[in-house]
Amino acid sequence: MSSTWSAGTTIILHEIWRGRVYSARPVVVAEDTGDRLALWCPRGTRWKVATTPPSRERAPTRADRFVTLLERSDWVFQDATWRISNLTQVRPGDWHAVWAGWDEAGDPWGWYVNFQRPFVRTKQGIQTMDLALDIVVEPDAKWRWKDEDEFQVLVDAGVIDGTEAATVRREAENMSARIEANEAPFNEPWHDWRPDPAWPAPRLPDGWDR
Repeated sequence: MSSTWSAGTTIILHEIWRGRVYSARPVVVAEDTGDRLALWCPRGTRWKVATTPPSRERAPTRADRFVTLLERSDWVFQDATWRISNLTQVRPGDWHAVWAGWDEAGDPWGWYVNFQRPFVRTKQGIQTMDLALDIVVEPDAKWRWKDEDEFQVLVDAGVIDGTEAATVRREAENMSARIEANEAPFNEPWHDWRPDPAWPAPRLPDGWDR
């Protein structure tokens, strides 16, 4: 397992649930200092995401589908296309990732805080798991919660236990305070960053589902 990766290296960002791959997305390492990892994912990147198997009826809402998949662990994979270009920053031990994003024209659309389990490095890349709750930060620094209802459904169903839920809520309070105070990384010029044009488009390698 690599201690750090060189800029331009393609790795896999895996979501893992109960020891099984839930999603797999190829990303390019933009920076790896050991205590901060920045990952580039351009619009149009193809990735694998969990979905309801054809053997049973699809739940009516996204929250219900998420709960049922995680409870049953019976998902199958479908191909998906990443819809926006973003640079993801993660740090060891953090229960969140911060995305700086750009729209199709290359203009900044702001920030996105994705609450997730702390990442673990592997030979293929990193492993984490999305915990539903998010914060969207507009270019003018106004922010709002996203998917609070889905997070609560997971908590109510016991998919996210009380200890983990409390940890996520503390992390969310801390991040919202940092946004309000215009602290790093929200006061840093990450939207001026651009990928090296020599980097290849990220693609999933064989064995992505291991």
